[in-house]
Amino acid sequence: MKTILPLLLLFLWIGKTTTAQVSIRENFRFRDTLKVAKYRPIENGFSVAKIRMTPGEHTILNPEDVKALKDQTIIRVDLIYSDYPYGMDFTELNRRRILELYILLPEAFNSSIIDWNIVKQTGVESQRDMQNYFHGFEIYYRKLPTFQEEHKQILDVVEQRTSPQDSSILKVFERQPTWKNMLVVTDVTGSMAPYTSQLLLWIKANQKMKTFKQIVFFNDDEENSNNQTKALDPTGIWTIESSNADKVIELAFKAMEKGNHIENDLEAICYAIQKYPENKNNVVLIADNWEDPCDMKLIEFLKQQKIPLKIVVCGVKDRLNTLYLDLAYATGGSVHTMEEDLTNIAQLGNGKTFKLNGMKFMMSAGRFIQIDN
Repeated sequence: MKTILPLLLLFLWIGKTTTAQVSIRENFRFRDTLKVAKYRPIENGFSVAKIRMTPGEHTILNPEDVKALKDQTIIRVDLIYSDYPYGMDFTELNRRRILELYILLPEAFNSSIIDWNIVKQTGVESQRDMQNYFHGFEIYYRKLPTFQEEHKQILDVVEQRTSPQDSSILKVFERQPTWKNMLVVTDVTGSMAPYTSQLLLWIKANQKMKTFKQIVFFNDDEENSNNQTKALDPTGIWTIESSNADKVIELAFKAMEKGNHIENDLEAICYAIQKYPENKNNVVLIADNWEDPCDMKLIEFLKQQKIPLKIVVCGVKDRLNTLYLDLAYATGGSVHTMEEDLTNIAQLGNGKTFKLNGMKFMMSAGRFIQIDN
């Protein structure tokens, strides 16, 4: 079994003296070092940025390409180096390289879902051969669409001119016929366009089913989330209590255009239950697997409310954002993906393992972690 190694604290020397020391305390993990003869980019459906470095050096040669990733959703980071001269210890060099990336792109180091890998190339046979091998970072990311691109993509699906890219939301709703008059809290940040289109398609095609009673769209433009108990703060939040598809679609587009790229999931839930307290036990959260909620600090407040959150996680592939497992566990709720439902999460405890979507998870010290098979 391949383990996932935590690397939450790096001490990295910068400059030529030993007096300048930088520590990184962030939320990221490296897998065991992967060994390949020569690195080949993976085909995972995401865009990739090649961040180049000279063999044996830690300076990034194309820093502007790194800065361009600031507002993108990063999925995976591979640090690639060559084991040449054979057997040499490259630990310090790789630490310096990681620090260089951190300086330019600190956002990548504070996400629980990014897949971090160190890849050692073993095929280099000479110094001259080095030029035939890539050295540096390959960063896989989900490109953020423009509002115009989102608008067209969603309308094409809603008007059934094209089919959805996947069917995460549609399949979950089909498996849950008892979900009626639900209070839906849904992320409409730019990266969620493929899933927003499914939600709106479902509403338009199933208006008589009355799956939803109220809908709360969130797309915040700040990170100062609060529990909404003192006064309702609608910043980055839009609500509608209607089954009229045209009205819902109109508001969804307004929310998408006005908001930003920050996931204030928990604040939006707090807003929803304060505004619609009579329906607080029927909350369905539609969330983006590849983004961390920026307001997990509110989890204790939601735990005290004893609201069983039903969490639909969109975009799950080979990794699932365990923060949504933590949220479901804290509230006695459930987690739903395109393929499967996890409804007994409240019965799990420390040390227990389980599978979801073919992935293995375990609770450790009160939080869930994903375990490689």
